[in-house]
Amino acid sequence: MKSITIVGAGLAGLSLGNTLQRAGVPVALHEAHGLPRHRVCGEFICGKGAASLERQGLGAVLEGALEHRGVQWFIQERPILASQLPSPAYGISRYTTDLRLAESFRSAGGQLVEHSRLSSAAEDGKVNCSGRSTTKSDWIGLKLHATDIVTSSDLELHLGEQGYIGLSGIEGGRTNICALFKLRPDIHAHKETVLLHYLRACGLMTLANRIEASAIDPSSHVGVAGINFGQIPDASIAGLNLGDAYSVIPPFTGNGMSIAIESAEIAFPYLHDYAKGRIAWQQATNHIQQACRRQFYTRLRVARTLHPWIASPVRQQILARLSTARLLPFKLLYHLTH
Repeated sequence: MKSITIVGAGLAGLSLGNTLQRAGVPVALHEAHGLPRHRVCGEFICGKGAASLERQGLGAVLEGALEHRGVQWFIQERPILASQLPSPAYGISRYTTDLRLAESFRSAGGQLVEHSRLSSAAEDGKVNCSGRSTTKSDWIGLKLHATDIVTSSDLELHLGEQGYIGLSGIEGGRTNICALFKLRPDIHAHKETVLLHYLRACGLMTLANRIEASAIDPSSHVGVAGINFGQIPDASIAGLNLGDAYSVIPPFTGNGMSIAIESAEIAFPYLHDYAKGRIAWQQATNHIQQACRRQFYTRLRVARTLHPWIASPVRQQILARLSTARLLPFKLLYHLTH
């Protein structure tokens, strides 16, 4: 039996490590940081993610998750859309999902090596799940948890000038507040206040005041920069990349967690065959890349096309008018990005 090395203990790496290890494939999972930890993430699983977890035998990870169905959009603090999701989304923090998946992996006999910066360079038997590739970008992502903020819907999305922010309930009576902004060189603030500064610069004053007045978990402040969205990976790229290492879907879709989970499910049978000596590594890699492209191509391309409409003030007003006229095809767009 050949072993598998996974670089990165995010959702893709942990899910894949669990399924392989339970199937008798020895797995070494290397994580550059400690687990669990807070991450910039919408922290709800919608689309196909929950069903994928069940098929992988990992459904218990969602125990205690909040079931979300209602969604409301705001532009410059004016409500423009209230709708129901075609299927429920499950609100749960990455801190909890990562902890549960890591414990499950270790219980199955997997080797989890924390604080290990293993190279993601391509080689046989190595899967890169190390997350977003740092690139030149003018976007910054920020996240925190509040414990006493009242929301008007299960999921709130607020669009401002060159930025947007989502609010969603998670376990323990908390609300995850996750935002994406165009970088503003004039903003210099401590990590506890930088999100509020960006919100006010985007024109979202009332929302900033709501968050400032809430009880915020100081350990939950986290940020990330250098993000590139919706890229369709070139099939000629060496190595096997899954989850955010494959591509990062724009966060307004709320589909990043699901794509990571699904990519692990896609990869499992081919990596299992490789470990059993039934197929060569390059054959396994080719099959996985082709399957990921079939599964994610439309989602990534549509989301990348829509993303400029979410952040541009002029385009936001067009969205608002379409919504007022009941011409905004929310459920169709949801289907195409999920």
